[in-house]
Amino acid sequence: MTNRAENKKAQTLTRLLKRIDCGDNPELLRKEAHRLLPNVGPEDIATAEQSLIDDGYSAQVVQLLSAMFMLMGIPEEQGSHPRAWLPANHVLRVVMIEHDLLRSFLADLEDVVGTIRQMAYVADVSSEFRKLGHIAEHLNAMKRHIDREDDVIFPSLKNHGRISLCQALEGDHITIRTGIDNLLGLLVLFNEVNLDQFKSGLVATTRRLGTTIKEHLCHEDEILFPVALGIINDAKFWEQMKAVCDEFGYCGVHT
Repeated sequence: MTNRAENKKAQTLTRLLKRIDCGDNPELLRKEAHRLLPNVGPEDIATAEQSLIDDGYSAQVVQLLSAMFMLMGIPEEQGSHPRAWLPANHVLRVVMIEHDLLRSFLADLEDVVGTIRQMAYVADVSSEFRKLGHIAEHLNAMKRHIDREDDVIFPSLKNHGRISLCQALEGDHITIRTGIDNLLGLLVLFNEVNLDQFKSGLVATTRRLGTTIKEHLCHEDEILFPVALGIINDAKFWEQMKAVCDEFGYCGVHT
């Protein structure tokens, strides 16, 4: 009897996820998500996600739909963005501050790359090249942020049972690390290639890296973290995560 009831919940969730994907009435979807979320467990969600994959949905789309369901199901009093109510020293608030810092580095990177792209002559002692190297060092230092998410935050959320979106975001981290390494590699090889080759590689690397990071940060700030805070209402859980992250260390401005 229990298995049959659990299967019914998974089927109901599967239908709801498909309706979310189709863009059904948001208010109606939100009401149904509010009613359903407290009654489904990790197994029900996993079964529903697998049903969608079996029906031809990509794993990335399924994870996004599942996260959207959880966002819709969060009680209204918890539904405002975490930036509006999290204390300044909450571990996820600190992480989001680092995200803002990373966005600032990306904006500076895009500006200097745009300038270098228009220059007829660039040397490794040019102010623009030195600024590019400085920004690349900032980005490389932000790998500590990625390490903390991979080693502490994401495992903690996944162990809690419901946050499958972490898997897609972990894949992004590999792409981001590679992009940063490619940028550093271009700087090392600057004097070994002609300027047009350097510019071409720089523009392509920056574009890929920037797009991936911006989308990744948006998914974390706007989906993953609000979902996590909405379904993990356990102050001790967050305190324990912060204690580990405090030992791990945070990213500052490296000069």
